[in-house]
Amino acid sequence: MRSADPPAPRARWKEAARRAGRAAGWLLGLAALALVAQQAWTRRTQWLPLWQRLEAADIALALALCLAMQIAFGLAWHLFARGRWVPQQLYADQLRWGQSLPAKYLPGKIWQGVARSALYADERRPTLTFVLFVREQLLSLGISAAIAAAAAPAALSPRLGLPFQAGLLAFAVAVSVAAVWRRLPAALAARLPAALAGWNQGLPTRAVLARVWLLQWLAYAAMVGAFAVLVAGFGLRIGLAQAASALCLAGLAGVLAVLVPAGLGVREAGLFWCLAPLVGAGNAAMLALAWRLAITAGEALFAALSFALGALRGR
Repeated sequence: MRSADPPAPRARWKEAARRAGRAAGWLLGLAALALVAQQAWTRRTQWLPLWQRLEAADIALALALCLAMQIAFGLAWHLFARGRWVPQQLYADQLRWGQSLPAKYLPGKIWQGVARSALYADERRPTLTFVLFVREQLLSLGISAAIAAAAAPAALSPRLGLPFQAGLLAFAVAVSVAAVWRRLPAALAARLPAALAGWNQGLPTRAVLARVWLLQWLAYAAMVGAFAVLVAGFGLRIGLAQAASALCLAGLAGVLAVLVPAGLGVREAGLFWCLAPLVGAGNAAMLALAWRLAITAGEALFAALSFALGALRGR
């Protein structure tokens, strides 16, 4: 029996590059996380007393809001995937949203889209699901950038703050338009990667897109609420606009760091940079790490419930 031909040199180089990218993503994220943790550790006398103020009710409420955020995002995805409310598929789509969450922690945000496509492989072509995933992510990025533009980071000078906000707002408009752009010219569509070949297919109506957009705003409101609960629970005072802007700006940094799994470390570094001038370096580092614990716990719990309920549903 003839053995399979060895992979071509180009294929071997591409595989090696992918592995190197995964390793680099983990190293970059862990290095950034370690720097934030070091800032927190060296200034622990500043924030350790604050933990005594945090009550179990604060933790429970923050976790509940993180779960509410995932539910709202799942509802938005259901509308995106179906083009309308389909009660018979709503529960299944929520479970699939949760089951694709762990893929965020693989280097390269593309893996969540790949996971989502695989979960719908028995219903439609994977490329169509992947296109909807990309559109969904662009719409979400637009909302995040719009919130981030609400207040300039205190670390910037007033001279730079306004242009920075204007740039974020322009980015928000650009990615939002790209998310809902109904048809690309044929010449441009033909140049898209194979995974995006179905860009001109499957986009819901404008009325449905408006509902998706509102549900995503609701999800972000729940996320900001969860962070505000933690801030108040620690007894710190940060304006809501500043807190929301810092949180979303840090999230954008994590998303744009494509090779870093779930923005690990990059988000914490961004949040630390935004908040340090407001609450001090030690408190900012502690808040960044506490938020990572909260948001990851919410995602892990939602994913675990989705897999468990999906297994029960399949019996």
